[in-house]
Amino acid sequence: MINIDFLVAGCNTRCQHCYVNGSPSKMMRLEDALLCLEKLDKLAQYIPNEVSFTLDHEPMNHPHIDQILHAASNTQHIQNFHHGMTTGIALMHRKDKDSVLQAYIDHGYHSFGITIHGNSVHHDEIVRRNGAYQTAIDAAKFLKSHGAKLELSLMLNRYFASDAETISAMISELQPNDICFAIPIFTPHNNMMDFEPHRATFETVSALQGYFSAWRQNESSLLKIAQENTIGAVVERLKQGVNLHHLFSEKQDELYLTLHQDCKLCVGNSGAETEYLGDLRYIDLQATAEYIYSLPGNRDYGAFYDIERLPNINDLIKALKKLPQSTLYGDFESVLYRGFAELGIPTKII
Repeated sequence: MINIDFLVAGCNTRCQHCYVNGSPSKMMRLEDALLCLEKLDKLAQYIPNEVSFTLDHEPMNHPHIDQILHAASNTQHIQNFHHGMTTGIALMHRKDKDSVLQAYIDHGYHSFGITIHGNSVHHDEIVRRNGAYQTAIDAAKFLKSHGAKLELSLMLNRYFASDAETISAMISELQPNDICFAIPIFTPHNNMMDFEPHRATFETVSALQGYFSAWRQNESSLLKIAQENTIGAVVERLKQGVNLHHLFSEKQDELYLTLHQDCKLCVGNSGAETEYLGDLRYIDLQATAEYIYSLPGNRDYGAFYDIERLPNINDLIKALKKLPQSTLYGDFESVLYRGFAELGIPTKII
């Protein structure tokens, strides 16, 4: 599967757990956006795999998002993967927000998600924008009042234990259609270290017992995941023997690319690009498609490391032991990347 992150407009926040380098000022010109959609559709016809794109950063910031949505819904060889996540800020600041939301719904995009980081103070601190929490709540209510489905992502951090009652009250008020409990992973981007002071521990998750059912989560499953993905737990697993070269050589079946606002097409997610392929407006589409088809998957961020420069297990264990052992990461690989960061292991990110 190949997905292209189509960066239509910048984001309104700078979340401390996010690798994306976005800002509201960055905007793809309408004529470029429409041309790039045509080019992506032609590119996809030369690739045997399933190919999709995601209108991303914060597309609702674009003044002509209705026209872009219309074009995105009429491609023949490539599909728009609508994840629907929004800060709500762009939508709620628009005078035409009713017609913009209706444009989404008319084109078959009915689900939208907001992410919450605790109470208003902690949320605004982590996303680095005052008033962001209240705007997200207002957007959630607006979306539901217009018949859209609301998905709520709870982004775990060290403040959740103290904010649990507030979170429960918010869920009770919004009554989202779905709730996702997210443990922020650590990825090889410069931005990621900013979130470390806010990162939760296993004790944070333990303190939330009794709340998970109200948040529509499986408590025993979450406790197990948390217990297995602390630094200490991963250190113990590494002691039992892990072949890093084998782990990082495993085949992946998803490839991610990024199309920037200046129409530059790159391999890798936004903020984690490893190769520049050219300006989509002018490149040879068939030759580019053949090259993309030959590339290995990069779904796992381990793809951004040179296998020959990976550390030995003992050095990695020593680096990880210097960090708080109960600190919680989203998965096994994320703990490895945190250790790599401690060791100063470079990535292939351009």
